[in-house]
Amino acid sequence: MPRVPEGLAHLWAKSPVAAHRKAQTLAEHTWEALMRLSELAHQRPDLPALSGQPRLWHLLFWTVFLHDWGKAAQGFQRLLRGKERRWPFRHEVLSLAFVDWVTADLSREESTFLAAAIATHHKDFDDIEDYLDEHDPDLDPLTFMLKEITREDATALYRWIATCAEHWVDALEMRPLGVTCPVLPPLEQALNGLTPQAIRRHLHRMERYLREWEETPPSAENLRLGIFLRGLVLQSDHLASAGWGALPDPRLEANAILQTLGLSRRRLYAHQRTAASVGGHAMLLAPTGTGKTEAALLWAVNQRLPRLFYTLPYQASMNAMYDRLTRIFPEQVGLLHGRSTMAQFQRLMEQSYAPEEAAKLAQLLHNRSGLAYYPVRVFSPYQLLKAAFQLKGHEALLSDFTEAAFVFDEIHAYEPDRLAMIVSTMGFLARTCGARFLVMSATLPAPLRAALEDTLGQVTSIHASRRLLAGLRRHRLFLADGDLLDEKNLNQALEEARQGRRVLVVCNTVRRAQQVWLWMRDHLPPEIPFFLLHGRFTGHDRARKEREMLQAAGLNPTDHRPLVLVATQVVEVSLNLDLDVLFSDPAPLEALLQRIGRINRLGRRELAPVYVFRGADEVFRRVYRPIEQVTHTLEVLEEHFAASHGKGVVLDERSLPRWLDAIYTGAVLDAWQKEYRRAAQEFQRIFLDSLQPFRSNQTLAAQFDRLFDSTEVLPESLYDDYLTLRDSDRALEADSLLVPLSWGLYAMLVQRHALVEGERGFPPVVRLPYREDLGLDLEANPAMEDDQEE
Repeated sequence: MPRVPEGLAHLWAKSPVAAHRKAQTLAEHTWEALMRLSELAHQRPDLPALSGQPRLWHLLFWTVFLHDWGKAAQGFQRLLRGKERRWPFRHEVLSLAFVDWVTADLSREESTFLAAAIATHHKDFDDIEDYLDEHDPDLDPLTFMLKEITREDATALYRWIATCAEHWVDALEMRPLGVTCPVLPPLEQALNGLTPQAIRRHLHRMERYLREWEETPPSAENLRLGIFLRGLVLQSDHLASAGWGALPDPRLEANAILQTLGLSRRRLYAHQRTAASVGGHAMLLAPTGTGKTEAALLWAVNQRLPRLFYTLPYQASMNAMYDRLTRIFPEQVGLLHGRSTMAQFQRLMEQSYAPEEAAKLAQLLHNRSGLAYYPVRVFSPYQLLKAAFQLKGHEALLSDFTEAAFVFDEIHAYEPDRLAMIVSTMGFLARTCGARFLVMSATLPAPLRAALEDTLGQVTSIHASRRLLAGLRRHRLFLADGDLLDEKNLNQALEEARQGRRVLVVCNTVRRAQQVWLWMRDHLPPEIPFFLLHGRFTGHDRARKEREMLQAAGLNPTDHRPLVLVATQVVEVSLNLDLDVLFSDPAPLEALLQRIGRINRLGRRELAPVYVFRGADEVFRRVYRPIEQVTHTLEVLEEHFAASHGKGVVLDERSLPRWLDAIYTGAVLDAWQKEYRRAAQEFQRIFLDSLQPFRSNQTLAAQFDRLFDSTEVLPESLYDDYLTLRDSDRALEADSLLVPLSWGLYAMLVQRHALVEGERGFPPVVRLPYREDLGLDLEANPAMEDDQEE
């Protein structure tokens, strides 16, 4: 602190976090919070122009300055010292008593928004509106609260502004951002103004705004101002309370990317150079293995924005991207998904950390990723949607997304209804928060491209050059008769492995993949390794399998031994594999192209054969809706395969976009557009149009939980292992024994009496066989109680 306020050392803001630590005084915490605010402000100096409020940083400075002054109440101080079990009031409401001291030169609206940000920095407005009610003076809680602030303390607080504020503003370099010190009222007038009426006046003004917004959504200016005020106060307060010190200075530079990756500008592909020069929204269309990630990062740094969010659909791909970006931007990257704490724990254990130390550090890394700490973060679109679903603290998320660059990788992986939510949220962030987006994929259907352009407006399309595409002939496609599971077809895959090739077999359902694996187990020579990968393994087993597969069939294996990998759709985007031949169930073209992308990935070998079977199991209708996506794909492939006279279609990357567009016609296009428009309109009406600052919407929280379309269960055979881990210094690893299930399958297992609801804090237990090589077997009969006892 450049100047320490006098007479306030006895006022605490935080109790000691450990026996050997000191308490944090109110002045110390306020200074920490203002330092974090200053750092956030200097990262986004143009935010006042975006918000339409030129005095934004001034309002935020004084909001943070006053936000915890209610903690000066004697009862709250006794609570912090352990002399009281609870204090039955809200300290942030009491802080409103001091607002009039700093608002002499503010408009009524500015004063109201400043007060609202103070009052709601812990609770939503709905949680404090009881203080609006008028009471008999002898029973008024506001009267009790104000009596707990002594005249001496109130005077010291007043002199804190009078003697320190100018020095603090200058030390934090916030005067150039428009922060000034107010003209204080005379001391006696200020002290006499600490009344219940003053507090209630601010609360009533807030209430009027919120009631009006229930009838008519807030204007764009008021929405932004409310979001930024509450959001940045929450960020500053939480970052200060975390005690991590200064935020990392964003260092997102093109030279760092090129140097780390061993590239020079002269060696870049044309689409990479174009991406490096584009400002604003962009779509990048390029095949697998042509440096899309590098292009996206070069686009991101060219935006010159303080945040980069790299968005991926699957945890495995998020973990891999985190490792990759950490090498490029050391100490700058966070990882955030449902299992990121466990992923960090496992990563630290591999680095020889002790379990207790690894657990603490993993939790710290997770917490930092959840706050506005790291300038680069890897997460899923569902983290983005938390803001649109108006979960608690959504303003902090929206503030963090403001003036940020977003890279969306593999956006085609989402079905139309979820895609509509994601793209609608992108449009909201672009319009309201100044965010910029790059969407990239090897396969982007025309209706999705149109939806992005319609939502984002001006979008630059970046394509791999035709010269590059002409040289990318890596695959020869064959259409094969029958079902993939027919024994003659499985024998063909088996023979490829016997001939020394690395074989990928992709099935559309877990059950089919398990059937193929069981057949291969009985027929493959023992010296040929084979793997099974699907979504019904525990996190522990899946991570192990992925490591083993990458070692055996990654981009740079130590040797080229034969193997067989049987997988479901999880292989399409989660692993950088390079195999020799593909046998696949029929699927929509974009899914097939992703599967094909795992074959001859780098194009260093001769044309690799890929076999797509014509036989369509009836279950595929539940996997791909509408099923016409699959039937139209087969029709397009059939046309080209016939022209090859059975010799196989050499896949030309230049032609594939036209093939994709040919599929999205007729019934496929109509069904896709109908579902997308319905979901987009509903999402706009229910979520985005109802979004307000200073309050969350708890009625939408359950819908958000269901959005993931999955839950987790514990196989009964792993119950004892789960308990052992929960009670050990490796407790974080306990959840790695859970198996994800869709809500539909969960309901089915409930009906079959195959699930036992977990006790408090424990997951549901599934009473079906689980094997580390096969996964959860949903076809088996549930274990009976007497069987279990035996």
